[in-house]
Amino acid sequence: MNEMTDIELVRVRRRFLDIIKSFFIEEPDAERLSRWRGIITALARERINPLMDNAVRKLNSLLSDMKFDEIKDEYYELFINPFSEYQTKMTLSYYMNGHDLGQSLVNFRGFLMEADLVKKDAVDESEDSLVFMLDVLATLIKEENESPEKIRVKESELVSGYLDPFTVHLSRAMKENEKARFYEACTMFLAGYVDLEKGLIAP
Repeated sequence: MNEMTDIELVRVRRRFLDIIKSFFIEEPDAERLSRWRGIITALARERINPLMDNAVRKLNSLLSDMKFDEIKDEYYELFINPFSEYQTKMTLSYYMNGHDLGQSLVNFRGFLMEADLVKKDAVDESEDSLVFMLDVLATLIKEENESPEKIRVKESELVSGYLDPFTVHLSRAMKENEKARFYEACTMFLAGYVDLEKGLIAP
């Protein structure tokens, strides 16, 4: 990573965010599954960090072994079916406060105001949902060249204060969920990326 130019690093970080977001944003389709296979196969030839490399190996194996309908059914049971015993929550408030719309959401809205970021009305997700937080990080990364020091402080606050604790809780929830196979590996990939970001923003 140290050998990359700033522009290349921004591009790589945003590509990682794109694939992580694509795992969780909506029910998978055949086209997205094909894209995942191509990306993960390419990443399997690289060495990024131990957490990410382990996640890539697991995803590569699952994408080879699992049928499309199995992955689609897993997504439905984890994230869509309101009656599923395997439903997995995707907001920071749920894990930090025990319910959606908790103090963690209030805190994150305050962070967004300080960063001059506003949620668009067309966005359905709660501000402290994983998908929305990934969008916020992608926006900050895109704006780095405008005010690098200020933006990196906000990136550090977002990653350390919100994304990292969310990922720790989600990882635990996925490990304990017997329905989660593919999406446990996706969460491992997320954890690897968050670890990468923590390394980039470390003083």
